[in-house]
Amino acid sequence: MALDFDKVFDDMLGAAAGVLSAEWPKVKACVEGAFKREREALEGIARARLKGEIGDEDAKSQLEDEKLVLEAELLVCKVQGKVAAQQAVNAAIGVLAAAIKGALKIV
Repeated sequence: MALDFDKVFDDMLGAAAGVLSAEWPKVKACVEGAFKREREALEGIARARLKGEIGDEDAKSQLEDEKLVLEAELLVCKVQGKVAAQQAVNAAIGVLAAAIKGALKIV
């Protein structure tokens, strides 16, 4: 059976986007980058299995390894999103603090 990996890859990203729907706008670029970095490895595993170069157990084991790599990369995306949110909050609070100081004429 032929495998349209472009479609599968797009479907994988779509599945991830669906799960991350609330956070997707913040993490989209990072998640897409993570999947693109892993694409070659994932496609290689799929193709090797389809060609019979590896069996089910090897494919499963290799996919589990890649799953761990992707999980680690997506955790980095989550942290980056959290850092950006913290920076935005800090900036907003800084503006408020400056406004209060200005209103009180504190130097």
